[in-house]
Amino acid sequence: MKLIGLDIDGTLINSRKEISEKTRTTLIKAMKEGHKVVIVTGRPTPGARELADILDFKKYGGLLSTYNGGAITDCKENKTLTSHPMDMKLAREIVAFSKDLDLEIILPYEETIYSRYKGKYAVSEAKNVNMNLEVVENLEDIVNFCPNKILFAQDPDRIDPPIKKLKEKFGEETEQMKSARYFYEVMPKGPSKGKSLLEIAEIFDIDQKDIIAFGDEMNDISMLEMAGVGVAMGNAVPKIKEIADFITLSNDEDGIAYYLEKFVL
Repeated sequence: MKLIGLDIDGTLINSRKEISEKTRTTLIKAMKEGHKVVIVTGRPTPGARELADILDFKKYGGLLSTYNGGAITDCKENKTLTSHPMDMKLAREIVAFSKDLDLEIILPYEETIYSRYKGKYAVSEAKNVNMNLEVVENLEDIVNFCPNKILFAQDPDRIDPPIKKLKEKFGEETEQMKSARYFYEVMPKGPSKGKSLLEIAEIFDIDQKDIIAFGDEMNDISMLEMAGVGVAMGNAVPKIKEIADFITLSNDEDGIAYYLEKFVL
């Protein structure tokens, strides 16, 4: 049995934001043959459910690793297997500190994304992950929950100075990374995409050498490094290609299906 971990954007979905029929058919075949397929993403759990449904995860036992490894969901059992939320007090401090920074804040919790105003990135992200957007100007006043992550956004030519301040202030207490040129993610210390694959492998008694991870961006580094085989998409950033064990075709060329048909199925 293989554990097949898939990033979403730039990996599982093509440039049209769709799972191609070839990729879908190949992944369902893999599950029918007994392999475990898991979507591994920085998206909130509700933002990955539509893709899980397209791949018939409820029928074939697929899994979701969301919030960059912050939560793992068994779709067939409709059950959360693990969750690693942020400390509430810390979350409030980060939200309050960010008020004076030149950043959009995007705070996902349950079925809603919270933001201070309807910025272009908050609106786009809510649409992209099929979640409600609720505007709360004094956002720090309503954080009475433990989020799995806090997302910040800004234009690529403006994002570096404010995120440097976040790193300086909270870098010791949190995991922080760019997941795109315009997105910066702040998460609890500890969880990662790679560690979530190891957690799943332990739950289902799968050897680490039998983990295959597909990715294209910098927040995929941990899962490619911790997998038995790390596969970079043909469209991946240079750093991902450098650490990968194999470079497959791009997400527009069914790179996942190409690799699985060549080496697994």
